[in-house]
Amino acid sequence: MRTIERFSLYVALTALTALAIDGVLPAMLLIEAELGAAPPFSVPQIITVFVFGMAFGELLIGPISDAVGRRPAVIAGLFVFVAGTVLAATGDSLGAVVAGRFLQGVGVAGPKIGTRAMIRDRYAGAEMAQVMSVIFTLLILVPMIAPAIGAQIAAASGWRGVFWGYFALAFGLGAWLWLRHPETLPADKRIPFQYRRLKANTLAVLRRKDVTPIVIATGFVFGAQLTYFAVAADLFGTVYGLPASMPLFFALLATGTGTALLLNVRFVRRTGMEAPIVAGLGCLGLSGAALLVAAALTGGQPPFALLLGLAWVGFFALGLLFGNLNAFAMRPLGALAGLSSSIIASLSSVVAFVFATAIERAAAGPVYAIAFAFLCAALLSVLLILIAIPKGSIGRFLSAPAER
Repeated sequence: MRTIERFSLYVALTALTALAIDGVLPAMLLIEAELGAAPPFSVPQIITVFVFGMAFGELLIGPISDAVGRRPAVIAGLFVFVAGTVLAATGDSLGAVVAGRFLQGVGVAGPKIGTRAMIRDRYAGAEMAQVMSVIFTLLILVPMIAPAIGAQIAAASGWRGVFWGYFALAFGLGAWLWLRHPETLPADKRIPFQYRRLKANTLAVLRRKDVTPIVIATGFVFGAQLTYFAVAADLFGTVYGLPASMPLFFALLATGTGTALLLNVRFVRRTGMEAPIVAGLGCLGLSGAALLVAAALTGGQPPFALLLGLAWVGFFALGLLFGNLNAFAMRPLGALAGLSSSIIASLSSVVAFVFATAIERAAAGPVYAIAFAFLCAALLSVLLILIAIPKGSIGRFLSAPAER
């Protein structure tokens, strides 16, 4: 397999998560119109339950891929993803669609975590960092184009067509991986799955006061973005009456995150992780507070241009926070880095699900939901970071040089 094909496969496998979240957004109003709300199920759960399912897959797929190899683990994840896709595509109730989305979330962890492991097997040091940088730079484009792709499929073949598109994509990726990409983990380097060791290492990570609060903060930040995903269809389609233009505005807001990611890649070695975290939390909190005031003064429907401007600032803040908070949580873990990445991803996904579900149900409309999510995520994350930092170290954190 040539380098360009290998890179293309890695990008496609990694992009499946974003496509599965962003691509279904334009179809959510169509699903609601056909199936209706059926308590305890609701349309926003199409997004939030997907992430909840992903939390389970993220915790298991790392140890499984270490035990059986990368290719079987990724293929198994894609199989679960396809099973969930079929359940959602053929479901005759909202509950069936939500259940299918849960299985999709469990399964998507296979390509998400397994692809990173394949890259780690094949590359090392600066070369691995370069490969990951190229892949994640290309992935910035996915949230910008996925809603447009989903909208076109939904317009041509209805909301079920979006899920059959996921079916075709997952099947094609599985065939491509199996036929073209060799196994990257030799049999003599595989580690048998041991529940006791997994439990012991998990508890060792979670008991660390300098790690767990940061992981929970990462979950709150992810939850702020997840809240937006959950209410985006209602925001653009119902509140502002612009359902056809949702992919355009979604792409516009995604440029905020993309801009922050590109700036972070360029300057983080000079500033260290701490400065982007402080700046990101400040921007996220100010964006949420300003949006909350604007919503209160306008009955929950501020001028659309103002909404986009404030939300763009919030998404810029999210771009500064995602990678840096994750790296800050991973820094003390050393030898447990492999398992720790799965634990951090899983726990933060659970926190994000609970946070987004609570905000979405409590808020009086989508604008309030986004405002409260941004503001609460910023304030709670500041509190958790203060808990994680040793006493007397706050000043050093705020003025930390790049070499830290």
